[in-house]
Amino acid sequence: MIAYAPWADARLSRKPGVLPLDPGDWIEAGDDREAQMAYRAALIEAQRDVVHAALPESAGACAELLEALCAHLGVAVPTGEPPLIAAGRLVQEDFCLLEQATSGEEYRLTGAILCFPSRWSLAEKIGHPLTHIHGPVPDYTGDLAARVNRLFEGIRAGRPLWRANWTIHSTAELHQPSGEWRESEDADADLHIRVERQTFLRLPRSNAVVFGIRTYVDPLTALMPEQAVALREALEPLGPDEIDYRGGADLHRASLDALV
Repeated sequence: MIAYAPWADARLSRKPGVLPLDPGDWIEAGDDREAQMAYRAALIEAQRDVVHAALPESAGACAELLEALCAHLGVAVPTGEPPLIAAGRLVQEDFCLLEQATSGEEYRLTGAILCFPSRWSLAEKIGHPLTHIHGPVPDYTGDLAARVNRLFEGIRAGRPLWRANWTIHSTAELHQPSGEWRESEDADADLHIRVERQTFLRLPRSNAVVFGIRTYVDPLTALMPEQAVALREALEPLGPDEIDYRGGADLHRASLDALV
């Protein structure tokens, strides 16, 4: 049994597939909390420069995010280390801060605590706008980019949103910061479905948007029969660019075979 199957949910499968979110449901824990939090702590200690980045102009938003998170959790605001690091020690979610230099401009990534990236490098994306960040995505066209920017501009404080995406990986590894995202995966390994529950929250003082990422990884064998059928139906029509983006032809073929 898995937490989310966005490929089988008509509300989520059509991009960008964004839905209203009850503010009380912003943060989501689960049975995997203990293991994920231990891994996050280890990554923060050993690879802080890989999992954390904050541009000087993000200082206000970083502090406001930590305050909002602690208020949501009902805990005191910790001190003694950067706000995003402190936030990363509190919950399983990763957080990316996106801000506009001036009204109407594209949102840029100004800060993040990103312990569990899915084949992308924070160092390659920090400081860049959304179109650059999504550059490798085959169907991130100019039209979709404009829609996403309008979506961000429409987010209101106190009215968060959420969506979910999915990929199949040949590993259960949560921390995948490689910039070599086109490298084909090992199709002979055990296959896993990786789902990101993504949230969008407006911070009222800084006006930054907080992009939260709660990651779930489960073996394909955990899918219900109807979920497996729907996943195969979602994979079958993919074109070469999308197949390449999602891990390569060998992984695509192995995924289809596993879902028979």
